[in-house]
Amino acid sequence: MSFEQRMDRYCAAHPDAPRDLILASRLLLRTARLLRDHINRSLAQFDLDLNQYLVLSMLAVDEGQPSMPSELSATIDATRTQMTRLVDGLEARSLVRRQASEQDRRSLELTLTPAGRRLLERALPLVHAAYAEVWAPVGENALAASTRVLNRLHQSLLALQP
Repeated sequence: MSFEQRMDRYCAAHPDAPRDLILASRLLLRTARLLRDHINRSLAQFDLDLNQYLVLSMLAVDEGQPSMPSELSATIDATRTQMTRLVDGLEARSLVRRQASEQDRRSLELTLTPAGRRLLERALPLVHAAYAEVWAPVGENALAASTRVLNRLHQSLLALQP
């Protein structure tokens, strides 16, 4: 049974259900998963996933400034446990270095290693191509409109956070 058929059955069983709102929400969640999977496939040859790639790219941008795991985890929507595992894996591969903060020895700072930078430079064109491939069917005008709509939705969801 297709997704749309299931939606129709659900709405038939629940006539007061806001079908369009549910459909838009489910499509957004399913699309985000498919996008992540597409980018992960482009990163597979580097033995990276999207979160690892994002950490490497953020550390590259932050170079010269301290990067705390907690700040990076908020940016990639990872829990503290997920971030610890992610950094453990990158550190084991010598892609990032963890060190005690000079300002607060209880805190850790992350830096990108030369090996991490080289891997990032190789992965970056493939990730950019994956983004371009995914968004090409939408077109430039619709991409700009989609970005505005997604930003509005994002801002409204942030406002609902406790």
